[in-house]
Amino acid sequence: MISESSSFHTVIFDALCACLNLDKSSADAIALIHEAYAEPENVPRPPRNRNVIYWTVLQDLSADPVSTEYNAGNSTAGTHFPIVCTTLKYQLIIVCYGPAAEEYAHRIRSMLYLDGAGFPRQILRFAGIFPVPDPPQPSLLHEEEGSLWRRRADLTISLRVRCEQAAPARNSIRPAPAVVIFRQAK
Repeated sequence: MISESSSFHTVIFDALCACLNLDKSSADAIALIHEAYAEPENVPRPPRNRNVIYWTVLQDLSADPVSTEYNAGNSTAGTHFPIVCTTLKYQLIIVCYGPAAEEYAHRIRSMLYLDGAGFPRQILRFAGIFPVPDPPQPSLLHEEEGSLWRRRADLTISLRVRCEQAAPARNSIRPAPAVVIFRQAK
């Protein structure tokens, strides 16, 4: 399950590379897929004819509450370890730029749900991240850059992230020993 934000971002990057059939350590993957910049005014502007994919994960602020489950956990030698499982809701925002922006957005949308060894869904599932099926089609836009237009495709995918936390150990309730007393009849 996800424990650190850096591993969360690594898992998303790996899944996007699997969607596009790229080796995650290749120069092509590193040049194509980037995490969105926190300061939009300082974002580097790649050339219009270069394909670039930016992504970010935002908390889903929908009206649905976060679901929480309490699991009994392991009980050994009189010690009880309860486990609290929380499902958090997020939105994966993907913005594709360049001549192949639409193609990349459609490919990510369709490939993200393939399951099996090395496929994106398995990469996400092992990390406790579950994409919600059937996201909307990508939005196709043209963004002005100087006096020219740049092709852009936006894709939003809902995610459910499962977080497990073990509560501190507690002594469990032990059954009292049964003592049977026989009284003899007088």
